Amino acid sequence: MGSRASWLRSIARASERVPVRLASGLAYLLLALIVYLELRPAGGVLSIPVYYLLPISLLSWFRGLRSAVLAGIVTFVVTLAPSFWSGTLASGSATVFLVRLLTFAVGALIARGLSTARLMLDFIYRGAAWRAGQNPIRVGARLLVVPVLEAEVQGESSEFSPDVLPLYIQPGMAFGTSSHPTTRMCLELLEQYMRMGVTVLDVGCGTGILAIAAAKLGAVRVHAIDIDPRAIQVARTNLALNQVSDKVTLQQGSLDVVNSENLRGAFDILGNSSPTGPPSTRNKFDLILANLLAGVIKELIQTGLSELMGREGVLIASGIRSSELESIQAAILGSGLRLDQSAEQDGWCALAARWD
Repeated sequence: MGSRASWLRSIARASERVPVRLASGLAYLLLALIVYLELRPAGGVLSIPVYYLLPISLLSWFRGLRSAVLAGIVTFVVTLAPSFWSGTLASGSATVFLVRLLTFAVGALIARGLSTARLMLDFIYRGAAWRAGQNPIRVGARLLVVPVLEAEVQGESSEFSPDVLPLYIQPGMAFGTSSHPTTRMCLELLEQYMRMGVTVLDVGCGTGILAIAAAKLGAVRVHAIDIDPRAIQVARTNLALNQVSDKVTLQQGSLDVVNSENLRGAFDILGNSSPTGPPSTRNKFDLILANLLAGVIKELIQTGLSELMGREGVLIASGIRSSELESIQAAILGSGLRLDQSAEQDGWCALAARWD
């Protein structure tokens, strides 16, 4: 996301600092002035009044689509009605009317786009709409997901009791804030299976919430991957907010980057291999997290995800519809794992699997 995200965030913050009434008043003043100039005896109604687009755009951004469209309709009627009433547009009136109508129609389309963009920015970058619907979410026994602005973390941990682990998440454009049952169940299973000093692989990290939780719950090292560069950027920001950047490695890509040479030896785990059990525990993970779609999880399992697990490792998978659970279970059994437990919320399933 990079510079584009910073640019959008700057627009959102600048908009929040401009009083809505001031911006709306300026737009209405401009409309009134334009109408007055057009209706002067020495003036005249132009066919293509592009100057109307500025106040209409201001209204759509600060007041919404409805205000902008109503203002455009009123302006269209007021400026043309006197000319038709007096008959001064008898020659070529149809052409002027249609071209002017087309101009205001374009203005309405611009207004719709701008009002939609403003709503999206308000939601994504924590405007008033986002703040009204977001509260800290308690997950499991110790985790508390806290949606935040970049500058809101300092000193916030003092508000929570010592037994609470706050996960500060700036959602951005990536998935994963615990508001969805798939993320909640994955966090609950992670808390249940976590042990001090383990290594963790987070496949499809999104906002980085699972990697952050693993680091705060005691993982010695976490490797988080995602194929989306925007998710990597959002996750990097959230890691910094939670001060766990030193424990989590971020990398763009899929399982191929985990198997690459630059990770060889980075996750050595002491343990004995068994000739009849899973592969040696060298360069394996104690916990693998996969909060993805069922089809993606199944493909990863079939292409060697389980081979990255240590002898005592656990795979936690979520994002599975109830109707897809049987298919995922079959893929797990086919890879040599056994189902340890499963959970279901609102038609979504999560499961934990071990080596058989």
